[in-house]
Amino acid sequence: MEHPLEAEFGLTAYELLEALANRFRARVTLEGAVSEVQMEKKVQALVGTVVGRYEVHDQDSYADFSIWLPSRRKPLLAECKNVRDAHEAYRAGGEIVAYKVETQKTRAAKGDPSSRYYAVGQFDVLGVCLGKKTGDWTDFLFAKTSDLARHRSHADKLAVMQRVPLPGAEAMSPRCYTQVMLLNWEF
Repeated sequence: MEHPLEAEFGLTAYELLEALANRFRARVTLEGAVSEVQMEKKVQALVGTVVGRYEVHDQDSYADFSIWLPSRRKPLLAECKNVRDAHEAYRAGGEIVAYKVETQKTRAAKGDPSSRYYAVGQFDVLGVCLGKKTGDWTDFLFAKTSDLARHRSHADKLAVMQRVPLPGAEAMSPRCYTQVMLLNWEF
């Protein structure tokens, strides 16, 4: 059965995937989409337990997910990010000690360079996909935004780079990350 994109672009599914695989910007976009779909599966798995319902958003300047908990009237906003590429990580003595995730927007608003940085209250939950490092695109760590590092010059904004602990680290550092979103969190 032909996918609508095959008909629209006059390419086979294989040719479309090759186009994505062989173009850097398209690949980055695909990785972002894959991590968001994988995070949605994790949120969806929580529906009926700690999550009442959720919505997915695909719009600029808005979080990727709204998540309603049975105990809250307002939804939690969740943002999904990928760890940085394989060569980027925090190191000590040449050894990788933590991954990096970038928490800033692609562009700043004209006249306000700090608008590129996320405000601490812009979203409540950060989901970090570890797929680029582990090869498993279902592998995530989650943190409350209030626990993340702040920008040095703008206390109400998040730092551009956040430390992400290595998978399986016995004492996760920073300790704000967990493998299960919303696990025993207070909001």
